[in-house]
Amino acid sequence: MRIDIWSDVVCPWCWIGKHRFQRALQLLGDAAPAVEVHWHAYQLDPEAGEQPVPLREALAVKFGGAERAGQLLAQTQATAQGEGLPMDFDRGQVRVTTLPAHRLMWLAAREGVADAVGEALFQAHFAQGRNLADPATLVQAGAAGGLAQARIRALLDSDEGRAEVQADLEQARAMGISAVPTFVIDGRYAVQGAQPPEQLAQILRQIAAERGADASGEHACGPDGCPV
Repeated sequence: MRIDIWSDVVCPWCWIGKHRFQRALQLLGDAAPAVEVHWHAYQLDPEAGEQPVPLREALAVKFGGAERAGQLLAQTQATAQGEGLPMDFDRGQVRVTTLPAHRLMWLAAREGVADAVGEALFQAHFAQGRNLADPATLVQAGAAGGLAQARIRALLDSDEGRAEVQADLEQARAMGISAVPTFVIDGRYAVQGAQPPEQLAQILRQIAAERGADASGEHACGPDGCPV
């Protein structure tokens, strides 16, 4: 079963959704289908630049004040910590472009370590408050995920991976993806959001049972997601 995941490394629900998806597979146990996961770039904030802006300040502008922004961060943080994730929005997170981080993820996917590098990037941003546009942060996260530091620096010193990341972003727009995480299963079903593990497990179980059963390829949208 091929699962394409559109995600952004500064999206808290993407980190939550990543772990819920992993738990869904664990819930299925021996009945879990063999999955082939492909990570794709998405930018929640394509206007963000390379100069860091305190995240709380940026969100206060976006959501109409510091109080409302603080409430949203606290609610999201509580959910993440309830999932066992060390999310801490008091670590000085900043708003910056995620294009360099997505290029690192592209390299990680080529080397077969996208899951580990993605986890290191989530940790760097949400648990440590690191700047994901800073080359030093990217080198450290990439190395933690299994990439050679020299290879990461060579990537960052070039335009390598830029066209592929842009292609991912364009594909998301063409498919109508407007929020992340979005899981596209076998190129036919789209499940949006960080769904509970039990619901994700049920979706995977149902799709596994239906694979190849409908030669027409026509499926109606329902609570388990919609075809792409």
